[in-house]
Amino acid sequence: MLKPEFSLVSLGCARSLVDSEKMVQDLQKIGFKLVAEGTGEKITLLNTCSFISAAVAETEDNIRHLVARKEAGELKYVVVTGCYPSRYKKEELQERFPDVDLWLTTREEDRIKQELSQLVFRKKYMPSKPVRYTKLTPSHYAYLKISEGCDNWCSFCTIPKIRGVHTSKPLDVVIAEAKLQLSFGVTELILIAEDTTCWGEDLYGKPSLPILLDALADLPVKWIRVMYVFPPRVNDELIQVLKSRPNICRYLDMPIQHVNSDLLLSMNRRYTNEYLRDCLNSLKAAMPDMVLRTSLILGFPGETEAHVEELLSFMEEFPFTQLGCFAYSEEKETRSARLEAKVEMPEIQSRIKRVMDAQYKIVQRTSAALVGTAVEVLYEGDGLARSFREAPDVDGRILLEAADNLIVGHYYQAVITGVKGYDLEARLVAS
Repeated sequence: MLKPEFSLVSLGCARSLVDSEKMVQDLQKIGFKLVAEGTGEKITLLNTCSFISAAVAETEDNIRHLVARKEAGELKYVVVTGCYPSRYKKEELQERFPDVDLWLTTREEDRIKQELSQLVFRKKYMPSKPVRYTKLTPSHYAYLKISEGCDNWCSFCTIPKIRGVHTSKPLDVVIAEAKLQLSFGVTELILIAEDTTCWGEDLYGKPSLPILLDALADLPVKWIRVMYVFPPRVNDELIQVLKSRPNICRYLDMPIQHVNSDLLLSMNRRYTNEYLRDCLNSLKAAMPDMVLRTSLILGFPGETEAHVEELLSFMEEFPFTQLGCFAYSEEKETRSARLEAKVEMPEIQSRIKRVMDAQYKIVQRTSAALVGTAVEVLYEGDGLARSFREAPDVDGRILLEAADNLIVGHYYQAVITGVKGYDLEARLVAS
């Protein structure tokens, strides 16, 4: 009997990609086969994002595209999972998109094998059988999701309503998942969650990311990279672990969103400008080579020209190696949607341009200081590499000269030779 073939479209962040990978494994265990989209499959699984309005629009465009393929006879079943059906009532979605055959929220994704088996085979799913693991990321790195949900309740954010309360994966489960990835040849583990620094709070009564990092650092892994750090939970214990374990990258992704204390209070971020200064100074004092990545929100209700100037001054005083900037998106389920003093989108876009222009100049200056320095790089293919300074997909890259015959996933010694936009240029040196 031929295995029913399904394709996958995974939208949104790396956290959703991890969920997609698990659903693929669950389906393959019960007799389904993953194939490329548009290769004759009769089932498509769409894992969605709905964090902001732009993500909702992208999701709905994808649903309409899949429904059109179904109407044309190319597909028999359309399955929509993830954040979109978690944010909206299923009854409303079923009325709006009646041709979608199955809706599963983030908390129902573990049931995909039962639900899709019953839909396709018209019977209960069979017990799981061992199958070859299918990675959706390159073989040399893996996203390791250590918890689900969020308890921070930032006033602009829909994630707690979509993903639910924060729930940590037990230590032994995370270690087992890490070992599984290492068995596939992974050399870089990238820790992700809605808030990685909250890990363990529900297990040990306090945030305990340092415990997890210590345990992971004992594994034979080259790099461990920490993403999605919540500033108020950066403490001396975490800094000490980052400093003392050589296979933990001197890299933190720490979204600060803004630097003005009044706006941070309105955002319910639980820290002030003064705290941010102390936090960044502590990190740099302990690890002068620490690379910091952050993200900012421009146009939050009540933001003024003076607030933007304050942000620009802060960026000069505390230059971030990597920085992303987003327009405030008013989401009706959030508290910030009820705030006055809205900022119009043309003004928001103007402010974003000013901030990113300033960041570009900072990057040019700080990157130029790296020219002539030696660096170990991880080769990604097509002449592109990364060092500990760059996370995949979201940061700049290293453009390698004479990269012929290099092996993807292998590490090489190089020297920085130049700067090209947000990227660095480098040449290999004899190891």
